[in-house]
Amino acid sequence: MGMAADEQPPPPLPPHTYTIGYALQPKKLDTVIRPSLVALAAERGMRLVAVDPSRPLADQGPFHLLIHKLYDQQWRAQLEAFSALHPSVPVVDPPAAVARLLDRASMLGVVSEVNATGRVGSLGVPLQVAIHGAADLADPDLVATLRFPLIAKPLDVDGSASSHAMSLVYRRDGLAGLHPPVVLQEFINHGGVLFKVYVVGGHATCVRRRSLPDVPAERLLDLDADASVPFANVSSLTTVHADTEDDVGDDAEMPPPGFVDEVARGLRRALGLHLFNFDMIRGRKAGGQYFIIDINYFPGFDKLPGYEVALTDFFDEMIRSADTGSGTGVAEGAMPPTISADV
Repeated sequence: MGMAADEQPPPPLPPHTYTIGYALQPKKLDTVIRPSLVALAAERGMRLVAVDPSRPLADQGPFHLLIHKLYDQQWRAQLEAFSALHPSVPVVDPPAAVARLLDRASMLGVVSEVNATGRVGSLGVPLQVAIHGAADLADPDLVATLRFPLIAKPLDVDGSASSHAMSLVYRRDGLAGLHPPVVLQEFINHGGVLFKVYVVGGHATCVRRRSLPDVPAERLLDLDADASVPFANVSSLTTVHADTEDDVGDDAEMPPPGFVDEVARGLRRALGLHLFNFDMIRGRKAGGQYFIIDINYFPGFDKLPGYEVALTDFFDEMIRSADTGSGTGVAEGAMPPTISADV
């Protein structure tokens, strides 16, 4: 059908100045490279181009910035070779830095480095142990260091659905159905509220979301109930809205923005990453200590309000920093005010 006589054609997109290559898993494309992001980037002179990981990066581009979330060794070798040839082109993020978040047995160790600054408030991680095989499950001393209930998480993080298949284990006989390697992490009652903090360069946004409900003590003693129960990926749980009447407990109050910013800044420095999020809860016991329970590299941003602006600002910072040779693109200590939101 032709255009009506009085209908004007859409204005052409402005010519691009910078090319940003992205290499993402198919499911990640739907949560990041959306038309709204592509359009905003184009308005700011940035073109987003899909990278073919099966072809040498040297045969593609040229690129002013590379963003990625692929884990195989061949891709890692590609990035390292590309960076050796083009050291001025930022890669978000370096594979060596990403690797720290691909093992749940060690990923939370970085939190102690944040605490080591002496400036962050009451922050910790739940007790956990790594179970590498059936022998570990049968070791009474190993599991005895933990208190039930426990969350069983696959040890390896590889972006697959199976790496997010978790279970809540209420008593010891519930361990029999697990498939090692897994991490067993103490479940801490936290009022059914989780705080998901997105870090995009120097920008941190805290979003409140519904989490698993508290586990009453009598549930652990109910031998007629299931010993373990699988639960959906934490990132897909229902969001808590401020205008609902859901009973989310007293801990529904957002954490102090300054505290969130300090934790986000400390993790960014310790990890050497620019794009990640972390899940934080507040314990129900007296004192209300905060706990980080998971850290994810390059999360889906589609549930984050205004993510397009945050990402394009970040792209611009990285590219301009590379142009001027001033480093990572995000000044040390620069963390804009946290936006706390229910989405």
